[in-house]
Amino acid sequence: MRKTILGFVLAAGLAGGAQAADYVLVKSSDPALKPGLELDAGERVALGAGQTAMLMSASGSVSTLRGAAGGVVAPRAGAQADPARMAALKALVAPAPTGSTFGARRSGVCPDPATLTTLDQILSVQSGGCAAQARIALDAYVAEQAKP
Repeated sequence: MRKTILGFVLAAGLAGGAQAADYVLVKSSDPALKPGLELDAGERVALGAGQTAMLMSASGSVSTLRGAAGGVVAPRAGAQADPARMAALKALVAPAPTGSTFGARRSGVCPDPATLTTLDQILSVQSGGCAAQARIALDAYVAEQAKP
């Protein structure tokens, strides 16, 4: 009986560890907060007064946080996060690697970033090898979503 309970507790703990974060940090005016940082709903973020940070959920919704003396709390999540989509989004917003990239597409094959207007299109282009175009399109998408 003891082994069964221990096995159940261990399995529950591992399942919880595989859960995706609710948000990915896409932009921040605070240099200590790097793009690609994963955050859970309700998590406290050390964002000082006068600083801003933009979070994106797996659905593509963008939330802007405005810093305060004691930091700020990530908003409540609207829907359950998709681990694969959050991983792709994190890879897209994290700083680009420096140096040679193998397997990148040649110019002329990747779409114009201006034609990528949805998060699904942006992530699809990224997974197809056009990371630079996807990053440009994501910047435009975030700017558009952040408008009041």
